Formats: sequence, structure tokens, C-alpha cells
Amino acid sequence: MKGRRLLTCSARHGLSQHGLLPQPRAEPCRETGRRTISHVAARCLQTSSAARLAWKVAPAAQPSVHPHSSSSETQPMSEQLRALMRLLTHSVVVCTSTAPPSEEGPNNGGGSGNAPAPRAMTMSSFTSLALRPVPVVTFNVATPSRTLDAVRASRRFNVHVLAGDTSGARVADWFTRGNDGRGGGVFEHLQRACGTEVVPAVGGGDVAVVEPPVLRGEGILYVLRCRLLDQPLGGLIPVQDHVVVLGEVMDILEGREGGSSGARDDSFGLIYADRRYRQLGNTLTKVDSDEDTR
Repeated sequence: MKGRRLLTCSARHGLSQHGLLPQPRAEPCRETGRRTISHVAARCLQTSSAARLAWKVAPAAQPSVHPHSSSSETQPMSEQLRALMRLLTHSVVVCTSTAPPSEEGPNNGGGSGNAPAPRAMTMSSFTSLALRPVPVVTFNVATPSRTLDAVRASRRFNVHVLAGDTSGARVADWFTRGNDGRGGGVFEHLQRACGTEVVPAVGGGDVAVVEPPVLRGEGILYVLRCRLLDQPLGGLIPVQDHVVVLGEVMDILEGREGGSSGARDDSFGLIYADRRYRQLGNTLTKVDSDEDTR
């Protein structure tokens, strides 16, 4: 793990996880998908919903758990796989979408009454899938999920690539809190707590299209504007208790207007491994046979 630095919240020492990580005692939020992110924000934000959370870079550490061999009878295969996946790094992004207005109310995936309901979730299952003939990205979400309901109803979503520093970790943990029934609650106090602005959803000339919110400012590197694929299965493929989402990338936006130093291409995105946010560290390069490899 040398070269990967930990990003931790100084407001609390303990972390609770879900997804491929140990289940917390309380009912886990199902908003963040497979290989989900730690739920420390739910605790940290109890101290102050509007104050800026304190984060710091901590020294790297060796993996805390190792998978058993497949011949071992001490752990079921699902737990062995969970432990193995903790040894791999995963990208950390925030997905936003907007549930269209629905007379049936928020329990059916729509907004409350005639008002659209913005949704968001932090996830670590995001990756690219294809580049041609159109660029396609994918991620998966555990069900039930209000954000997934909004994606299904609006067929639009934005993926926010987070900065690999404390600002990105702060935004990531903010959106692990889940969505309330009325919609929009997870976006409240975001700018004061994270320095991140929410750009309201605006239709692109088509009144039938409900556009998802765009996050801009601290912690956001890039924003991918996406729409669900028509095929296969309308871009939503159910697999056991998850849904695999397939989306076409329509546009890529800058996440920070100029940034604090004016440079936006000199940093990697936020990653996650062994139940911690991490920064990308050392590189491994080939050397000639006559070079010193020590």
C-alpha cells in the first residue's frame, strides 16, 4: 500500500460500511450501489450540517483483511469475495438525477406533487464500457434506490468525477447520507459544508426532459452528462439485488471554474480501497536490464 495515502475525517474515528463491506447495525442506506462508500458522513454531519468538515491526509496502511482461500470453510464465498475486493482500488464518483413530477408522490419514484425531486448518491462501481460507436459508461446500484428510480424515470444522469484530495473526499462522504422522500434534502447546506455549488436542473429545449443537477466547485474535477441507452433493456439490466446501468456520455464539463491555481489537469481522481478514501501514489515503470532495480 506504499504510495497510497489515506483521507480521513477528523470528526470521528470509527467508520461503518455497507455493500461489500461489513453491515452496520442500523438499516444500511441502499443508495450507493455495489462496492459502496463508507457511511462516516452520517455521523460527522450530526455535529453541524452547515459547517465545513475537517479532513486530513493520513499515512498509508497495509490491508486490514485478507480473503481466505476458496477451500476454506470458515467463510462463505460471498464474504471471501468481499474481502478480496477490498484489496482493489475503485473510482469514487457522485451520480445525480432528477425524478420527474408525479401525481402519485415520491414513494413511486417521482417528485412530490408537481415538483421535480433531485437525487444523488456516492458510488464506486463506475467505469467506462465502450468508446465506439458512442462512448458508454456503466455502474451498478443496489435496490431499492431513490436515485435509481429517478434515473429510470428521467433517463438522464450526471456522473461527477471527484478530486483525489480532501475536498473530493468531503463531497463523497456528503452524498452517502441517502435521499429523503421529499427530494433535495441531501443538497441542503452543500455549498457551505463542501464549497460545492448545485446548478439547478434545466431542460435542454425539450420540456419533456428533466435534466439532473450539476455539481461545480471544490472537490469536482469533471462532470459527465449521460442518458440511458435504449438497448439492451432500456439501459437497465437487473442482476439479483442490483441493477446495472448503461449510459451514453453526451458531454463532459469542467468541474471547477479555473480552480484555485488555474490548473485542472494535474490531479487524479479520488479512489477507494479497504474501507478508506485514498490518493493515487507511486508509479511502477520498466527498467533496462543494466539499470539498478533496487
